[in-house]
Amino acid sequence: MDEAAEYLRWTRRGLIKVAKRHGLCMVRGREVTFTKSHILGIIEALQPAPNKPLALTVRGHIDRQPSGSASPKIRKLFLQRSNKPWAKRLLKEEFGE
Repeated sequence: MDEAAEYLRWTRRGLIKVAKRHGLCMVRGREVTFTKSHILGIIEALQPAPNKPLALTVRGHIDRQPSGSASPKIRKLFLQRSNKPWAKRLLKEEFGE
């Protein structure tokens, strides 16, 4: 135990907590012992996972072409409240406003 804690530069108690959490030790009563494979397993278990690229999220939008999916009232309201230049153009084209 002392050799393992010294090798990892940890306290004895910290080593015991991590080893028990990951099941990487042998316990007999109050005695906790480690093998070389246990220590290597502790090192491997605590290595951070590589960062994965974030998934691209696609936001919903109202198509620029008239479609039957949105009611005309909702579409007109959306276009009226939008600050986007393309929305103002569509409002004039579709509703004459």
